[in-house]
Amino acid sequence: MFFMYKLAGSLAVPPGLFILLLLFSAFAASRRPRGKSLSALLAVLAALFYLMSAPAGSALITGTLEGMTENVLPPDKAEAALLVPAGGSSYDGEGSSIAPSPLTLERLYAAVRLAASRGGETVMIMSGGNVFGDRDRSEARTLAQAAREMGWRGAIIIEERSRTTAENMRYAAELVRRLGIKRLIVVTNAYHLPRATMIAKEALPDVDLYPYAPWRITDPLIRGYQSFLPDGGSFALSCAGLREYAGIAAHKLASLCRRVFPRT
Repeated sequence: MFFMYKLAGSLAVPPGLFILLLLFSAFAASRRPRGKSLSALLAVLAALFYLMSAPAGSALITGTLEGMTENVLPPDKAEAALLVPAGGSSYDGEGSSIAPSPLTLERLYAAVRLAASRGGETVMIMSGGNVFGDRDRSEARTLAQAAREMGWRGAIIIEERSRTTAENMRYAAELVRRLGIKRLIVVTNAYHLPRATMIAKEALPDVDLYPYAPWRITDPLIRGYQSFLPDGGSFALSCAGLREYAGIAAHKLASLCRRVFPRT
């Protein structure tokens, strides 16, 4: 009975409802003359939609990214700065950015815990600008305020020109070189870590980099039938992963173009 309750709830609302509608449309198309091609296309779309919407599917798509990069930290006594790239904000009823977005809060919480455990003169670099130009402050300042509210009392440096991960690393690199930092811990979400690390290595080839993401956003375990019921949260996680794959491909293509067609 509980299984039927969960199944009905999963299929009564999107994305499960959309999957059913696609399957129904595929069946209807198959009944029409010369409708086999359209029916096959709709069935494939339903299958892809289902894969992206099931927890097991998001673990396959985005979870694969989360397992690509191993966490590495410098020795306990070695001085190192922490870089936290912004990833969006949450808003109040007036549209003011009052806190980092949930995924950015995960990055920040991990960074504050790590910095507190290392002690000493640890410096945290908050990177993120006023991305679309329509907010009352930069994402970096929102991060800095949240870090203080979490109890961090150490040094914070704000970089608030960047709008993308590539700019996070480029502008942070200027600060790192200016301050003479030799070790940098890049703290972000696990699914974002492969791309962030790849870009950071290009921007800071002369600095020892340490990628760090303590938690995953996808569940690596199959927990029975519930891992195969579609839900909106899993679809969003799959979309986040696909954006990262696209970002990695775009960055590699841009790097290849720069090598083939160097600026003169």
